[in-house]
Amino acid sequence: MEYKTKFQSIVLMGKIASGKGTQANAILSHFGGVMYSNGNKVRETAQLPSVFGKKMKEMYEGGYLIPEWIASYWMTHALVSQFEHERVVFEAVAKKPNEAELFHEMHEWLGRHYVVFNLEISDDEVRARSAARARDIVDTPKSVEKRLEEYHTYTERSVEFFRTQGTLIDIDGSATPEEVQAKIFTYLM
Repeated sequence: MEYKTKFQSIVLMGKIASGKGTQANAILSHFGGVMYSNGNKVRETAQLPSVFGKKMKEMYEGGYLIPEWIASYWMTHALVSQFEHERVVFEAVAKKPNEAELFHEMHEWLGRHYVVFNLEISDDEVRARSAARARDIVDTPKSVEKRLEEYHTYTERSVEFFRTQGTLIDIDGSATPEEVQAKIFTYLM
C-alpha cells in the first residue's frame, strides 16, 4: 500500500470489458482494502448444483443483470457485515437505479465516504475488447449485445443517479490502462 485516500468505498462502473477489474486491482495494490464484485459472486454461485445456482447460471450466460433483491442483499451484507471497517473497492454493483439509490443511502447512513468512477468506452470498443479476450460465454457476440442492452436500459440510469449526487467521475476508459489508472489516482489522492 503506497497511498492514502479519504474514500472508504470506491466504485468502478462501466460497460462490459471497460477495464473495471484491471483498475480495481491497481487501486487495491496502491491504496489497500478488499475487493467486492457482484460479478464474481454470480460466477461463483453459477457453479452451485442448486436451483439458485442454475438460475444464476442462466442469468449469467444469457447476459442479464441479476435481480435487484439479490444484488442489494449481497451489497448490503458486504457493507454491514463482511467489510464494515475496511476500504472496499466495488466492481459490478449498483447496476440498476434502485440499487444505486440503496448504495447511496447506506453510505450516507453509515457515514462512509464513497466515489464512483465511470469508465466510458463505446459499444464498438466493448465488442472489440470482448472478442479479443474471449474469457468465457459472456464474451460471445450474443451475450455482449444483451449486456449492452442491459447497460443502456438500467446502468446508464444508475450512472446518472450518482452524477446527481456529486459522487461520479467520468473517465475515458479507451485510454491505456496506465493512463486510466493515473487519472483515477489523481482523484483518490
